[in-house]
Formats: sequence, structure tokens, C-alpha cells
Amino acid sequence: MALLPVFFKRFKDLFFAKKETDSTAATTIDIYRHQLAENSKNFRIRIKLAELLLTTGKREEAINEYSTAARLYLDHGFSPMAIAVYKKIIKIDPEHVDANLQLARIYKGENLFADAITYYQQVFELYQRDDRPNEALGILEKILEIAPDKEKFRRMIHRLFPDFHEAEKSVYSDIIVADHSEKNANLEVNAAEGEDFFDLSAELSGELNILNDDLDQGISDIDNEEEIGVEQIFQALKKTFVEGTDKNSENDINQQKFHYNMALAYSELGMAEQALEESNTSLQFASFRVPTLLLRGKIFRETGDLQESLSQFQQGIRERGLRRQDFLSFKYELGLTFKQMDDPLRALESFREAYSIDPEFENIAEEISSLEEGIEIL
Repeated sequence: MALLPVFFKRFKDLFFAKKETDSTAATTIDIYRHQLAENSKNFRIRIKLAELLLTTGKREEAINEYSTAARLYLDHGFSPMAIAVYKKIIKIDPEHVDANLQLARIYKGENLFADAITYYQQVFELYQRDDRPNEALGILEKILEIAPDKEKFRRMIHRLFPDFHEAEKSVYSDIIVADHSEKNANLEVNAAEGEDFFDLSAELSGELNILNDDLDQGISDIDNEEEIGVEQIFQALKKTFVEGTDKNSENDINQQKFHYNMALAYSELGMAEQALEESNTSLQFASFRVPTLLLRGKIFRETGDLQESLSQFQQGIRERGLRRQDFLSFKYELGLTFKQMDDPLRALESFREAYSIDPEFENIAEEISSLEEGIEIL
């Protein structure tokens, strides 16, 4: 009996420890959601949110966040990353139709037909189980298009759908399907960022299968981006690019764009050191010098090197042939760096210069208003 008080004390300690942990998790979830409200395209935060939701038992919410992250990766050309996230969803919910369907589409686009058929078959079985014959037939048609053993699937179609006649399939229906999937997959990036990202899937091609296992193993620990396979993907991408590049053609625009896009991709994933290293190369090309200086200034500011951030932006403003939009961007970013340096006067000066050219640029009016509130206007 003497042990009972000790037992109850331990039980109480565990209970309150769990409450404290739950409270901390809820607070962190709120913080992540607030950050995503400010920047909905932050891949890393969205994955962290999904992981936390999953560990706190919010399975459906976690899957929704994973799905959004996968679509973002796909929209920005990070197909291997999208594959990893979709596979994570399937580990949580093997019957998740959209994740299986998206994997099938990605693999089909990579000409990895055996993998595509595997996931198409899973979707077909799910549609069959849920009594959705039209969708099930549509999936079998997709399999028939790419299957090496077409006769096997023809027999299956005629057994399950005796009224189906392959010759009657509308060519126009294929155009609609292709337009729907490709247009939706690229809608956001075409409207918002267009040229900002390269297509990792196209560059990696056959190396995609080799990377998948590493991606799957690493996706569970999002705090270290390299463990997701990002660095391995990029190294494979560099190797593939170098092997296919004419080493004597330094003026090749694709070569120049490759280095800039690599720096941009590293930066988007929070890998500042690698981004700066890659940007040193793109800085040498006149066509990408201005955007590279802008990118480097942002990276240095994010890493706390504010003087170097200023130097990059000021150098950018001095570049010859600067476009109006570039000048606005440099002035705005310069203002943000001065603001972070607790130099409101110079920040306000930079913001006002940009405002005089385009009052609707970014949120520059709000920045000016905020600074003016704390400064005595002479």
C-alpha cells in the first residue's frame, strides 16, 4: 500500500508532462500556420507542420499538408521531392487515391512505365472497390497506353467492361485529359514564377529510381534538409548536367541558367552555404549577374551578415543597364536590410525612392507607414 502514493505521483507527473507537451505542440502548430499564412510556398515549414500534426494524432490534417507540399514541389519542378512526399502519404494511408494517382502520373511522365502501372493499378482497385466504374475504366485505358503487355489489360477491360470498344475512344478526350493534368500541375508556377525553377525530374531522368529510397528514408526528419536527399539529388543533377554540357561553350545560356537556378533552389530550401557557393558561378555571367546579386543579398540578410547584404544590393544598383523592376527590387530589399540593422532613416529613404516610382510595389506603403510612426518627421 505504501507504494500507491508513489504510483499516483508518477501518474500525475506523466499526466501533466503530457499536457505540457500537448500545449507546446499546439503553440508550435499555430506558429507554423501563421508563417504559412505569410508565405504559403514555404516547403520546409509546411512539411514540419505536417510532421507535427501527424505526431499529435491529427492524421487527416497532416495528410492535407503533405498533399499541399507535394503539389508545391511538383509545381516548382522538384519531382523527386514530390515523389518522396507522396510516398510518405501512402505510408500513412495506402488507399489515398490522389497520392497513388499523382505518383503514377509522375512516373509516366518520366517514362518509368512499370512504376506508373503499379500505382495506376492501385488506383484502379480503389475505384473498383468504391463502385466507380467510369473512373476505373479510365485508369485501365491509361495503363493500356503504356503497358508492354497490352493484351493482358485488353482482356481485363473486355471482361469487366464488355461494352467497351477501344477503337471508339475519342482522340479529343485524350487532349482534354492531358490539358487538365498538365495545366493544373503548372498553373501556379506559370502565373507566379515562370522561369524561376528548373525541372529536376527532366534533368535527372533515369537516376530518379536510385534516389527514391534515400528520399523515402530521409523525409521523416525534415529538420535536416540534406537527409531528405536534397543534396544527393543536386549532386546527381550536377553530374548529369556536366556530362551533357559542352565544356568549350562557356556562353551557353543553358549552362548560365543552370547555375543560377541551382543557387535559387538551394536558397529556397534554406541551404545558404550551397546557394552562395553556386551563386559565385552564376555571378560571372552577365545575363544573370543582376538576379544573382539580388539573391545573394537576400541570403546574406537571412544568415545575419547584414553588411555583406548591403554590399550586394548596393553593387546591384550600380550595375549598368538596370531595368526599372530590378531597381525597385534592389531599393526595396536595401530598405529591409537597413530596417533589420535598426537604421530606420536609411530604410525609409530607400523605401521612399522605390515608392516614388511605384507606390504599389510589394508592401512598400505599409513599410513606410510603419517606419514613419517611430520617427519624428522633420
